[in-house]
Amino acid sequence: MTPMFIQEPFWALTNNLPGAYDVMVNRDYQFLPQQIEDKGVAIKGDIAKVLKDVRQQLN
Repeated sequence: MTPMFIQEPFWALTNNLPGAYDVMVNRDYQFLPQQIEDKGVAIKGDIAKVLKDVRQQLN
């Protein structure tokens, strides 16, 4: 339950702020609330690997 207390405020901010975009990384599941489907992305994977891949793409 604890992750929901952290995620829900960010989902609400993303939904309400123009130009906001939410990127979520989780090892076990890939979930993006329907109300922000066009304003975010959910990535299922190890965050260390995801960040390494992002760094490689940026270089």
